[in-house]
Amino acid sequence: MIEDREELLLRWALSDNLRRIAKHVAARPRDIRSAIAFETQTYSGHIPGSVDARATLFEQELTGDTTLFVVSEPSVSPLTRRNHVLAWVLREAESLILSAMRRHKLGPEQEWIHNRAALIEQATRSKLLREVMLSPAGRRRPGGAEIRDARKSLSPLYRLAADAMLAFEGIERFEPEAIKALLSSTLVAQLDDWQKLELSAGLAMAEALADTSGSPMRWKGSIAGGSEIASVGRYRIHWQKALPKRADAQLDSSEIMVRKATEALDARLGLGRTDITVVDQPTGITISHLECKWFGSPNSANSAIVDAIEQLVRYCRDSRPANVATAESLLVDCAAVISDLSGFAESLDGAKPVGLTDFAGLANGSLAPLAQRLHAKATLALAD
Repeated sequence: MIEDREELLLRWALSDNLRRIAKHVAARPRDIRSAIAFETQTYSGHIPGSVDARATLFEQELTGDTTLFVVSEPSVSPLTRRNHVLAWVLREAESLILSAMRRHKLGPEQEWIHNRAALIEQATRSKLLREVMLSPAGRRRPGGAEIRDARKSLSPLYRLAADAMLAFEGIERFEPEAIKALLSSTLVAQLDDWQKLELSAGLAMAEALADTSGSPMRWKGSIAGGSEIASVGRYRIHWQKALPKRADAQLDSSEIMVRKATEALDARLGLGRTDITVVDQPTGITISHLECKWFGSPNSANSAIVDAIEQLVRYCRDSRPANVATAESLLVDCAAVISDLSGFAESLDGAKPVGLTDFAGLANGSLAPLAQRLHAKATLALAD
């Protein structure tokens, strides 16, 4: 339960609502409003503000000095209820993100989380907000009065902060509506079409393996975790999994040429990242790759298939670097997943060197034959 709460609050900190708040503060710090506050000071011989007659008489009687005057002077102060809510929301989000980065030891593959942390940190450096955060009142959690005051503001910045505060409290209490709203905005809704296709392919593969093996599918929902998105018994499904580079001795002549030319220009070849990869956990062996291609025009189907196959071949060579034959044996259990077949024939029965399906096929269970083949081979390998 504690881990679920921490995961949900991390999603809150990384939500688009917090991003908008931080971006607004970082770009337009002057939108943070101050208020007029009156400070009481004692002066001798001159009166720079409004005299507090009662306090003045008391001070003169106490000291015997008739030249003393207690005066209330106006001053600009950022210590308002609205700023209290805004500062607390940003500070809490920053704390949650930095804690997750340390706990999960996030690397470059989670660059967007590092960027979000930097944006929120930039916002919290605002001079006015820092003054609020360091004040005794600013250290405590805002109450209902502060939140109501922020919601009444004409500034959208403070209304966003109030909404974020209410969402935080709802998530803490595990309110269904608050959690539903959070997940709908942070789980899938913010993905591009090509990312949704990749995620759909991964979940379809997990579902097909679950139906074949009889093992339940377990969704790994951590927003800050690694590439593994689901597990089904002995199988692990990865999204955007980085593959190790092959040694020079395992490269083809054309690949060696590319590497040498790249290094000569002081450039670097990045790691290959598969869209979807299935790993047999007991053996640690990669048993399938899915390469997804999203396009809008049916005329792009042919080039999408060719691009997907080229990438799958490279991934199979990286996964099985010993020789071409082992890579070919893996390629048979891989598939190109395109947004629409556009007249091309679906093939996932293993009769062709590589499989092919589309988004509609995923919804109709087209990966079932591939999952059955993978499970049969993995079971046989484990028996041996």
